[in-house]
Amino acid sequence: MEINAEINKVFGTEMARLFAGTIPEEELKKKAAEVWEQMNRVGFDYCGHRKDTEIEKAIKNEILDRLYGKIREILQEPVSIEILDRKAREMVENARKVAEEAIIRDIAGHMAENVLSVYGRNEDIIQQVMAAMRLQADNGRF
Repeated sequence: MEINAEINKVFGTEMARLFAGTIPEEELKKKAAEVWEQMNRVGFDYCGHRKDTEIEKAIKNEILDRLYGKIREILQEPVSIEILDRKAREMVENARKVAEEAIIRDIAGHMAENVLSVYGRNEDIIQQVMAAMRLQADNGRF
């Protein structure tokens, strides 16, 4: 069975080569230009959205196939428990720092509002102080 398939493949390739040799060069160029134009033809769906050309589809499929292959390779690699533990600890520590900073900013803001409102300060002054505190917090000094 395999020998027949190989013979058919070689025979078919040789027949195609012989047949292509009988076609005039100009006709081959014309046909190649038609195929090229067809592969680059931009289509639109019924909503008027642009559809990918055949070449764009082929390129995207090739890139996706390579990407999926790399993802499969990475997923098949063994992952060390130590690495997972270290990553998890880093994530928790980062979340803790962000939460602490947010809480400190919130408490400081409320304390400033309370102090300023207790002393019956002008609303303009309160807004200026709060804006300055927000600016300092955004710059990381507060």
